[in-house]
Amino acid sequence: MDDDLLQAVVDTAIDGLILIEADGRIALFNAACERLFGYTPAEVQGRNVSMLMPEPDHSAHDDYIRRYRDTGEKRIIGVGREVLGRRKDGTVFPFELAVGEYRRDGRVMFVGVIHDLSKYHRSEERRRESEARIRLLVDSITDYAIFMMDAEGKVMTWNAGAQNLTGYTPQEAIGQTRDMYYVDADLGIDAPSQALRIAAAKGRYVNEEWRQRKDGSRFWASVVITALRDAQGNLTGFVNITRDMSERRQADELRDQLRQAQKMEALGQLTGGIAHDFNNLLAVIVGNLELLGDRVNDKESTRLIEQALRNAGRGADLTRRLLAFGRRQKLNPARIDVSEHIQGMLDMLQRTLGDSISVELDLASDMPVIEADIGELENAVLNIALNARDAMQGAGRLAIRSAMRHLSAPRVMPTRTAPAGTYAMISLRDSGCGMSPDIVARVFEPFFTTKDIGKGTGLGLSMVYGFMAQSGGYVEVDSQPGEGTEFRLFLPALDDQAMPRRPEHEAGRRLVLCVDDNADVRATMAALLGSLGFAVLPAATAADALAEMRRGLPIDLVLTDIQMPGGMDGVALAERILAKKPDMPILFMSGSSEEDRLRATRFHGVTQILPKPVRKATLAEAIKAVLGE
Repeated sequence: MDDDLLQAVVDTAIDGLILIEADGRIALFNAACERLFGYTPAEVQGRNVSMLMPEPDHSAHDDYIRRYRDTGEKRIIGVGREVLGRRKDGTVFPFELAVGEYRRDGRVMFVGVIHDLSKYHRSEERRRESEARIRLLVDSITDYAIFMMDAEGKVMTWNAGAQNLTGYTPQEAIGQTRDMYYVDADLGIDAPSQALRIAAAKGRYVNEEWRQRKDGSRFWASVVITALRDAQGNLTGFVNITRDMSERRQADELRDQLRQAQKMEALGQLTGGIAHDFNNLLAVIVGNLELLGDRVNDKESTRLIEQALRNAGRGADLTRRLLAFGRRQKLNPARIDVSEHIQGMLDMLQRTLGDSISVELDLASDMPVIEADIGELENAVLNIALNARDAMQGAGRLAIRSAMRHLSAPRVMPTRTAPAGTYAMISLRDSGCGMSPDIVARVFEPFFTTKDIGKGTGLGLSMVYGFMAQSGGYVEVDSQPGEGTEFRLFLPALDDQAMPRRPEHEAGRRLVLCVDDNADVRATMAALLGSLGFAVLPAATAADALAEMRRGLPIDLVLTDIQMPGGMDGVALAERILAKKPDMPILFMSGSSEEDRLRATRFHGVTQILPKPVRKATLAEAIKAVLGE
């Protein structure tokens, strides 16, 4: 290559070219160097190259040259060293320096190639500033968990939102897998790895699922995981964005419950109206059938009329159930101690459910008194128990529990509000197959059933729903497939004004518990007993009588009518009392000649039953006899 061509290459080179003598003096300074350093070739030629270097290289350069001449040690020979240069105006800039050695006519010279890195450094600085701003932005977000993971799923960053949401600090999270805040059920199916595989394959994983905080509490999370790849398409990591959606989920559930309740209310109005009108039709049909029966004498016609009446009776029973769901049935409320009543139902439940189902009771002793129709309450418990039996396929465990519960805020329903206050709760939990959410949503609808055709009307739980609503209470259901079902019945407790406490009886007088459902009879008997020197505790029902017994007063005698409404007559009351107090004297009175029931009293050692109306002298003699005086 001739000198002119070589000079042209040097002058047109984009990078700076500088030729340095062995003693460090500049021999060649091309146009690119002129632009980089701000010196003209005339200003630098013959001068030490250290003039182009800032400290400490400026002072150290002569030592490099001297050491090279003395020892031959080459300090900067080679490619790719990043150094700093000093311009004529004193400013400093970075450049990449490549130095080569060559000899010409016995002279040692060095060729330096200078590549300006100022733009690259400015770009890097802008990139670092941009990253810092992004980190600041991400760290300032407190309601989103935003963090990066490597390709293996290990956490690399952890923002303030992630700490707020999960409770884990950056020191606890970085370097670990995010498995720590997955719920156990998802860990069991390796959900964390599955999510990363989906994100790697499709570019993004989007889902809503449960997450767990450090304290063990759970929250419903919206999760977005995005895969990160380099320019060659290689997977480098993931970005995870998680948001707490618990409030929205709760709001959605409340809206669903409201829609379901409104639907049930509409169904109740419809079925109640149909049942009412149908009852009127049945009344006409039954009445005319009975009138027709009085006019025919042949057996075939009589048989047909009787068959029609039996089916009309079934229709009446069906309308009664529909009226119960529509909250239009006639109720006969009485005061009830829930725990006592459930205890009294144990034998019936066990016989109904069979020996393969164990009925376990956990009944609270401090239950509040409620007011409800005893028969309908028993029907509600029995309907739920029978459904539990079917869900357990005839074998399993039914746990019945009673407890006092306080509703801290009113429970709003479509057509009414269950007020805040104290409720008696009855829980029935079975070990059966459980129900899916879509079945739970419809379980109280009339005629809805999962049983085979002919094995259920679909009205049992509808009656429970209607009875609870008509009684001022409400019912809840919890169920999961394979985990059984729990029904919880809530009935409002009577307040203090509704169940006044009786004054303690006068000391020195014997105390008689007098039980009769007729208020006039109670008043008369209380007057007669008072005239005989006794103090009296009146009770309108067997449940009231049992409540008085639990007060612990020194009752000397129980005087009870035999026939009483409410599901427990006088004989059954005596059985309950004698089970706990075997020595309690009991005297029966009756206005009926129902022989079977009267004979049952003999099991309690009673040889005399006071016939109504009761005379004072007869009452006095009977009391003396039963007290052994």
